[in-house]
Amino acid sequence: MTLSRRAAQLLPVQVRPVGGETVVSYVFRLADANGFARPTLLLRAIGEPIAHNIHAGILDQHDISLNAPALARLAAMTGRTTTSLRRTLPSLGTACTDRRLSSTTEPLINPFSSAAIRGHCQHCIARMPGHPNIRVHRRSAPAICRRHHRWVDTTGQHPNQVDLANNIEIITSHRRFQRLLSTLDDPTWAHQQLCRTTGIVTQWHHHLDRHSFSNSHFEELHARWDQRARTLPSSGSATPLLVMPEAVTLAEILCDPHWRRHVAIADHYDLPLFYQQVGQRLGQPTKFSDRLAYTHRNDPLKSWVIEHRKRFRALRDQQRTFRTGHPYIPRLPDAILPTNRHLH
Repeated sequence: MTLSRRAAQLLPVQVRPVGGETVVSYVFRLADANGFARPTLLLRAIGEPIAHNIHAGILDQHDISLNAPALARLAAMTGRTTTSLRRTLPSLGTACTDRRLSSTTEPLINPFSSAAIRGHCQHCIARMPGHPNIRVHRRSAPAICRRHHRWVDTTGQHPNQVDLANNIEIITSHRRFQRLLSTLDDPTWAHQQLCRTTGIVTQWHHHLDRHSFSNSHFEELHARWDQRARTLPSSGSATPLLVMPEAVTLAEILCDPHWRRHVAIADHYDLPLFYQQVGQRLGQPTKFSDRLAYTHRNDPLKSWVIEHRKRFRALRDQQRTFRTGHPYIPRLPDAILPTNRHLH
């Protein structure tokens, strides 16, 4: 009889799952706490693997999908409800589309690899018995440890966790983004916007020659970044972390339906209002927004504006037709695009 066919029993020693933790990490910690010779034995007791071999090496960059019977067995072994497990372990909250896991009677599991798995806060781990190797999903676990004020959202390019005890700006901006997420229906979309704005601000940081004309328009931002960099452990700290406050501010604007509609629908003569808003929110002088609005230099934010407006070109023409009473012809003086604040 295979382990997954034996009756599931409550394990004598329980451990609390970490928010965003992988199922593999949680089960391995359970196995270690309960004295299993090999942690993979507990995985096999939860469900029979359908494709890949289960081995200890899957901890670092793998997680597992469970069908309903396997999830029920995990709940029985941990004494936690399936709802609680789904809320804490993100891979359980995702709808399983693998037809191989469709059995309603046989408990099955299937490992899968993910590049979005990283380590938990090292200081939190140091406080735990045995110092376990806890792995979490990047999108579901906090990027900053609130207890220890550490940046823990490490990547292959920036593998070191960063102490932020002397940089409240970054901690505050992370909290602002968490509040933004709580107001939106699609957190994945919000993360995409933050990724885009991080790229925009990172280009401002890297690709503007300080000795060129751009210096006079971005010198205050560079001075701010230089000062912030001195509060981080080294100047080589991750640039996305260094520019995070500005990236979050820009993400708040790009996620605002009012400004998205304005950029999409407004006449190009009204676009400076958007750049003025960006400059004001970033605490920059007027010359900053003027440079973005009135020069023809390539700029990552202007590239986003162009892409966004291309998506709604037909809608702008439709609005012009509605206003003028005839098909839109750009050369006509009365072909004016109204700024519609209520379009979705």
